[in-house]
Amino acid sequence: MARRRRDRWLPDEAVSLPREARGELVADVVPPAPVRAWIRTHDGQERRVNASAIAASSDAVLIEWGRGQAATAAWVWRAAVKHRTEIPATS
Repeated sequence: MARRRRDRWLPDEAVSLPREARGELVADVVPPAPVRAWIRTHDGQERRVNASAIAASSDAVLIEWGRGQAATAAWVWRAAVKHRTEIPATS
């Protein structure tokens, strides 16, 4: 659940994988890919978020969710991430 801080909502911060778990070869995802990913927060909650994949290794994906100054990022296992299709707005 997001929390309120100084008149704005901040997304929950996720536990990020340590560098050793990510693997060595990291490539940027250009353009960022829309994904759904499972995260675990520091208070132990697990939930799925709409995010963007911004980098990847053979074992892990760096995802970013939230908007503007409230955006946050974390490395998660590749198996915790699924591609999602963005549906274009209709007029």
